[in-house]
Amino acid sequence: MIRINLDAPEKATRAKSRSAGPAMPPGALQSYLLLALLVGGASVLCAGAWWLQSNKLRDLDTRIAADEKRQRDLQAIAAQVAQFQQKKAILENKVLVIEQLRLAQKSPVHMLDEVSKALPDYVWLTTLDETRGSLRFAGQSNSLAAVADFISALQRSGWFPAVDLGTSQEAANLVNFTLVGAFKDPEVAAKEKAIAEAKAAAAQAAGPPAKPGPARR
Repeated sequence: MIRINLDAPEKATRAKSRSAGPAMPPGALQSYLLLALLVGGASVLCAGAWWLQSNKLRDLDTRIAADEKRQRDLQAIAAQVAQFQQKKAILENKVLVIEQLRLAQKSPVHMLDEVSKALPDYVWLTTLDETRGSLRFAGQSNSLAAVADFISALQRSGWFPAVDLGTSQEAANLVNFTLVGAFKDPEVAAKEKAIAEAKAAAAQAAGPPAKPGPARR
């Protein structure tokens, strides 16, 4: 008698199914590929953003370094200008001293000439003393008004920046007086004033050099 086992193929199919493992659900591969593409794209975008930011930082560092170098150069130029101004002031002062010495040789002549021009009628000088530009007059006059005219004339001449009445005493219809003042060449006075103003301007222009600020990153 021939027997046919109909259950054998079904058991074999089941065994093969169990050995093959669980089946992949439909569409899973496409999802994995899409996820991989998204992750790769995000990585590329991050790398590009990092590269752009790095370039910006390098450019900023380059500009900061150039600005700091320019500031140092300007400070060096300012220091040279201040040095030049100081040397110029020293030279001008030396020229002024030489000019003063030259004028000092002829100042007595100028002084006597200006005093003679300013001396009014009825005013007589008995003594005139000069010490380094400081003057002292002594004389007589018939009135204090004539002495006042003498003082005004000296001041108007421009050679006597300050003249004041020292003492006055009237006796026997005469006024004995003394005057104190200063004598200076107007040209020398103008030069001294100009040099003083130049020194003040140079000192103000020099000032303390500015310190470079810290680099910003």
